[in-house]
Order: sequence, then structure tokens, then C-alpha cells
Amino acid sequence: MLVHTKTTTKSILPMKSPIKFAIAALALGVVLPSSRAQDAGTPPPPPPAGEHEGRRAGPRGDQLKFYTEKLNLTPDQQAKVKPILEDQKKALEALREDASVDRDAKRAKFQEIDKAHRDQIRALLTPEQQAKLDAIKEGPGGPGGPRKPKE
Repeated sequence: MLVHTKTTTKSILPMKSPIKFAIAALALGVVLPSSRAQDAGTPPPPPPAGEHEGRRAGPRGDQLKFYTEKLNLTPDQQAKVKPILEDQKKALEALREDASVDRDAKRAKFQEIDKAHRDQIRALLTPEQQAKLDAIKEGPGGPGGPRKPKE
């Protein structure tokens, strides 16, 4: 005689659980996006020491390094170029912050400051280095030259 036992699989969740599950899912749907919105409002951590904030590498970033690499500056030349670049940076920052000067006048003054400091640096260079400096000035991406399109 065979006895047939009724095997049923019990639901893992009781009958009321799907409703609770739906409510919990809705609550998470409301809470998670608002916590992400709070995260989006917090500023990113500052960059490690020594890195430039928002500045790109190249002639507008670490200029001394750029000119040292491109022009093969000697240590003596580097020591003489560094204060010129620091003075240029201060002059450009002061002009950038001067709200009394209109945009076109600022652009002209920026170019004057750039040329004056470049001429001071040029006087410290060998003829070969001067030719390289002129090529940087005229080439794409060089200071004052046309920019390369972003890829």
C-alpha cells in the first residue's frame, strides 16, 4: 500500500511579505537617490600636495619643468628662469583678479606680460635654445600659439 504524502513547498515569505517587500523597495527608492544627491553636493577631496588644481601640464602648468625639458636648460639657467616665471605668475594672477580692466584690455595686457617675461628668459638662452623657444611660441599648443583640438 502506497501512502501518498502531500509535499508542498512552503513559501519562504509569508503572504504579507510581498506587501512589506514592496514598501521597503519604495522606501529605498526614495532614500538612496537623496543620499546620492547629498554626495554630489560635497566637493571632491583636494589633490595630493604638489599637484596643480585644474591645471594642465605643459607651458601653462609647471612652466619651469616644461622649459627645462623643451629647451634643455642647465641648472644655472633654471635658477635664473625660476624667479622670472614666478614674477610672471604673480603679474598674471593680479591682472586676472583685477575687475576694473575689461576683457579686451586684459587680453592685450596678458600678451604684454607674457612677451616681456619671455624676452627676459630668451636673453638667458643659447642661440640654439632661442630657436627652440621661438618654435614653441609659434607651434600648436605653445604659449600664445593656437591650441590643439581636444580629442
